[in-house]
Amino acid sequence: MAGLRIFVSSTCVDLDAQRAQVRSLLERMGYEPVMSEYSDVLFDHRIHTHTSCVKEISNADMAILLIGSRFGGTIVPEALTDVDIEEIGKSSNKSDIILNNKSNLSITQVEVLKAIESDVPLFVFIDSKVHSDHHLYQKNKGKDFSDKIIYPSIEKPETAKYIFEFINFITHRFSNNAITSYSNFSDIENHLIKQWSMSFQRLLREERDKSVEARRNDTLLEQIQDLKAAVLQSISPGSGKEIARSVLQYRRLIDFLIQMNSIGTKVNLSEFSGSFEELLSQFGITEIIFSGARPGTFTKTLLIRDGDYLRARIPDERFIEFYREWENFSQLERDTKEAVLDGLEGNEAIGMTMVTHVNHNYDGEDFSSDDADHSPLHSEGFWSDATIELLRELWEKGRTASEIGDVLGVSRNAVIGKAHRLGLKSRPSPVKK
Repeated sequence: MAGLRIFVSSTCVDLDAQRAQVRSLLERMGYEPVMSEYSDVLFDHRIHTHTSCVKEISNADMAILLIGSRFGGTIVPEALTDVDIEEIGKSSNKSDIILNNKSNLSITQVEVLKAIESDVPLFVFIDSKVHSDHHLYQKNKGKDFSDKIIYPSIEKPETAKYIFEFINFITHRFSNNAITSYSNFSDIENHLIKQWSMSFQRLLREERDKSVEARRNDTLLEQIQDLKAAVLQSISPGSGKEIARSVLQYRRLIDFLIQMNSIGTKVNLSEFSGSFEELLSQFGITEIIFSGARPGTFTKTLLIRDGDYLRARIPDERFIEFYREWENFSQLERDTKEAVLDGLEGNEAIGMTMVTHVNHNYDGEDFSSDDADHSPLHSEGFWSDATIELLRELWEKGRTASEIGDVLGVSRNAVIGKAHRLGLKSRPSPVKK
């Protein structure tokens, strides 16, 4: 198995000795250093060498940045097209001068920006003299005489601002923003060895914790299954057992519908025999907006009505399952449906509130346009024989729901919902939890 690929980024002329020492350290540790002067970068003859370096860093497992007295060569415009500067700017807690002056970026700086964009772990080392002058720069920044200060650690005075502001950019980021000052190579070596050792220790502990948590979840699942089996076995055959099974199977759906009934229009759920889409129309829903998969946020589904809307704390995949569950539930005997509804409606501990009412028109406050998947609540009239036949054909050919939606002019989730109602063969979801 190949070792870690570690990209080393810095100016070469002033930091040649440090780069050679870093390379020697990485090779001793069994890692693979990636350094342009050692032909570790593929220099594609069809593009500029700057572009080749920028492309290469996204293939690295880690990156080491050395900041010294030189700014380095200014990046060629072609290489900038490989980096999303605006998106990177969102990862900082301040407006950055560096990112607002793209033409003044150096090749080294753009390599680091690409590492940040690619979520490559970054280890930054600053020459102690440069680090000291950076403090001086910060103390006098914005003063009338600040541009006249000569910083002894910086080779070309006119580049001092861009070097120091790039240091600010790194430190102002929300993550991956650690910076270490060094006086000699042993400072770099000691820091890297210690950091990598602690990272390996954390990885081992997280793996142990994950195994323990998995065993706990397995045990809990077995206990729940045992409890379900015991409950069902304690009920005599016939309608009682059918009711118990239905409560377990449709609890989340019924909880949602009971809460919908408590907000506005009430629907007799035991008698209503239409599709889930028609049921939502009875509640006044005209459009569904599904959230995008964004880490660290609660998944939400918005149910738009005329004049207001509802927030449902239900992931889009789970909400689409309601279409199939309702189809099955609506086919139960009326007595069974009423017993399930009465049992769950009378239970005060239904669970967390899934649906909350927002008393004004939807104005986009919950999702940006990039996060949302708008799904107009079409009547069944939209699905003509021709569109259904096209849906079946594309589905059988293995086209994704998004691709089919683009062809038909509907959302991905509208396609999935109709596929469920048609009983088309389900496929693994491409969405990762």
